[in-house]
Amino acid sequence: MRIATSSEELLWNVSSLAMLNTRQAREHVLELDVNLIPRGARQPEETTTSNLLRHLGYLGQNLGVSAIQHTRSLEGGYKTKPKAKAKAKSTVRIPSGADLELSIEISPGRWLNLLLQAKALKPSGKYSAWKPAQNSNLIKWARGHNLVPGMLLYNDVVPPFVKRTQPQTWADYACRAFGGCSQVGRTQAGLYSDEATEPWLRGPAQTPGGISLCLDEKQMLSAAVPVLSMRKRHFQLEHLLHISEHHKPIDSRGTTLSHLTSATPSPWALELLRTRDAVEVADSDPDRADDQDRVAPDAPRTLEAPARASAVIPFASADGTAAGSVDLFV
Repeated sequence: MRIATSSEELLWNVSSLAMLNTRQAREHVLELDVNLIPRGARQPEETTTSNLLRHLGYLGQNLGVSAIQHTRSLEGGYKTKPKAKAKAKSTVRIPSGADLELSIEISPGRWLNLLLQAKALKPSGKYSAWKPAQNSNLIKWARGHNLVPGMLLYNDVVPPFVKRTQPQTWADYACRAFGGCSQVGRTQAGLYSDEATEPWLRGPAQTPGGISLCLDEKQMLSAAVPVLSMRKRHFQLEHLLHISEHHKPIDSRGTTLSHLTSATPSPWALELLRTRDAVEVADSDPDRADDQDRVAPDAPRTLEAPARASAVIPFASADGTAAGSVDLFV
């Protein structure tokens, strides 16, 4: 697989790989529950998120992409113990529940800073462990840190992402899942191509469909529903780059992607971009205590990340040229 030469190619391919991995797990791996009845395996959302981070870092290496996973203690959710003989109870800091901080330049000079909770599609047609209380915590955390809350959704080659399970013909790949994008109408298997003879391997009319987003807080605070019931505000990952549609609402309040953007990435993203090239990769202690659980030392915390991983994606046009650079030393 070639290294991405544009933002469009990057988002297409990470979504395509997510869909492929999910389908392969379901069709070629079995899982057993307590009833000992084998069935097609469902790929855990943690696995898909880890793969997504790896794919962003590897495929986006020529685009200035940065991908980083956080230790568990850095995620938050830590507990401090009271001092000996003290009557005070342990202090517990509840984490945001987010799986990914994503700062993406969706058009030249316009950044969208997201705090995302990942959910995987279940056979029922709903997303796994969709909990309004958890989503409410995510929304509150995001608002307090000037981030946009949302759901990062992992999909499968099943209706409504295709017309029927086990699609065989061109018509079988018709997609009805993404009402938040007026252009897309088809799920397309395969990696991105910029060849004129392969227009079906790029958007906006087609999509890999593997990764999608919902930024509608009203939907997030409601109970889990089938995909078609949330269709109106549901859009595929590459829709973030559909500049012509940035003025169209992406939630029930009429908010648009343009409303949510800023001129710079978030502070954590700026810091990551600033220090990225100076990082020396080394790990002489792979069994660090802070990787074992979220219980941190009693010492006061000075730094905490609200998600399990973070990624920064600068914009790069189809001809491979980057957008205007951000002044990292202001």
